[in-house]
Amino acid sequence: MTIVLNDPSLWPVISYYRGISYFEVACLIAVVYDWGTHKINVYRENY
Repeated sequence: MTIVLNDPSLWPVISYYRGISYFEVACLIAVVYDWGTHKINVYRENY
């Protein structure tokens, strides 16, 4: 069962963790994109 708290003192903490999670996803997307373009460039150089 999920516990729902309606405590305004926790809102800054929730906002912080939401911001960090968006940042982590953006970093992961950037790393995967960079890895993918590197693999394509290596493939083009070898074949």
